[in-house]
Amino acid sequence: MPCSVRPLGPVDYATPVAWWGWSEEPPVAMTITELVAARDLDARTAALAWLVLAGHGSVLIAAQQPHSGKTTLLTALLDLVPERIARVYLRGGAETFEFLQRASPRRTLLLANELSAHLPVYLWGVKAVRSFHALRDGYAIGATLHADSAGEAIAQLRDELGADPRDLACIDLLIVMRERRVRTVHRLRDARSALVRLDGAEWAHDRAAETSLVAERHGIAVTAAERAIATRAGRIAALVGEGALSNEAATRYLAPLNDRNEGEHA
Repeated sequence: MPCSVRPLGPVDYATPVAWWGWSEEPPVAMTITELVAARDLDARTAALAWLVLAGHGSVLIAAQQPHSGKTTLLTALLDLVPERIARVYLRGGAETFEFLQRASPRRTLLLANELSAHLPVYLWGVKAVRSFHALRDGYAIGATLHADSAGEAIAQLRDELGADPRDLACIDLLIVMRERRVRTVHRLRDARSALVRLDGAEWAHDRAAETSLVAERHGIAVTAAERAIATRAGRIAALVGEGALSNEAATRYLAPLNDRNEGEHA
């Protein structure tokens, strides 16, 4: 890296740099309701990922081909993350890890635009390994990577990158996309069994596994976890049905659910 690279202060970390790669014209961001309306994923899957992130959980989004919607989906989900969770946008090869001296691990979400060696602004090598290691201290992470299946993603992170399997076990959700649609959603602890799978034209859900994850992440009963998922999925579906797809509508009608007292503390 250039000698001019300097340590980044906490204000810098709150601002994304090259979030869409070295794109001269970054794409127009889409809302979660727009993605559901486009059938890139269903409302329940969106609600599940939302609750995981709102509970300070970790989410990776994988797709083999470029422009497959990975960053678009992650960006839309970040719009729903409550403000109480601070964001640290990692700086790829220029990362100095200065945030470790200041951030509160259990209230901080680390964000990597991509886990790869394709560009200097992406995160890979020892710095990516160190970022995963921070999960043991209580940090959460959101990132994208190029892989076509859960097995391929795990092999890439474990065998090619060299991430410790104990750190990878801290990842709550691995979302695999193909042709801009969510195909499967996995927990890395048991990636062989998908929580969500695209079956023909519809998504099939393992509701017991989903509620177990949300209950664990928020420290609540499974009945409350199911209620939390259903409430958010219902609100997303209602907005899609009404054609309220703008970011303003999503922020106004979805974000307040982060502060609702439904017995799930979510």
